[in-house]
Amino acid sequence: MSRFDWRHSVFAPVVALVVSALLLAAGAVETSLQSVGATTAPVAAEFVVTLIIAVFLTTVLRIARVVPDIRRENAATARAVANVQAVNPGGDTLVARRLKLFREAAEAGNDCEAVLSARSALDDSEMANKHHLDHALIWALPVFGFIGTALTMAAMVTSFGDALDSQGDPAVLMTALRQHVLPELASAFGVTLIALFLSVLAFFAMALAERAERAGVAAADEVFLTYIARLPAKQAAPAMQGLSQELARSRGETEALVKGLDALRTAVERLSAAETRPQKYTLVREP
Repeated sequence: MSRFDWRHSVFAPVVALVVSALLLAAGAVETSLQSVGATTAPVAAEFVVTLIIAVFLTTVLRIARVVPDIRRENAATARAVANVQAVNPGGDTLVARRLKLFREAAEAGNDCEAVLSARSALDDSEMANKHHLDHALIWALPVFGFIGTALTMAAMVTSFGDALDSQGDPAVLMTALRQHVLPELASAFGVTLIALFLSVLAFFAMALAERAERAGVAAADEVFLTYIARLPAKQAAPAMQGLSQELARSRGETEALVKGLDALRTAVERLSAAETRPQKYTLVREP
């Protein structure tokens, strides 16, 4: 992992935790619960919502780290479209890595198209691995919401049990329902609603980032496919040398197989002719 990625991986959760704590202290967490229908804000519900906000902010900050890379890749690809010779092969961009591989494959007489295709597959795999943790955090958001709902409902049951007397008075039961059950139930489902809403936002941001990254890989591939298609036949010959060698080897094996089949057919014909030819037998008397 690069130094920038290491710093960002530490920076994102720290900032998210600080911002979430400030929102909790400012009463924004309680306000968010009330906005989704909760009439009370239990301690357990506020704590879980604060954790959900921290996870959401961490995910968004991690996704935002790819925006400068996407802009840099798009700028490098645009320069390559204008003039591919102006690309620096030693640079750390998609088009720079492809140009370096293309030149090395052409000098070695290998199939440039196959090399570029393998490079594209590696880039796709690298992008998928880079966002594994981001997808896990997005998946965890609704899970935290369900945990908050369970904690709040557990607190609701405890409060409801304490409010009941041993005589089972219906008036006391109705009062306990109004004071402890219904408000706590609204708060419990409010935690899940907040978690689901934030998970949708995070998933949408993740989808936009991955789409932009894959579009950058496709654009870099298109630059060099167009470059190969425009090469003169003499310059493009090294790119097709590997395929020509494979075809020549297959043709030689096919010719050897045909010769073997011809020899076998000739032998079978001779054997058949020998079997159908009239035979002459001579009797010899022994003394």
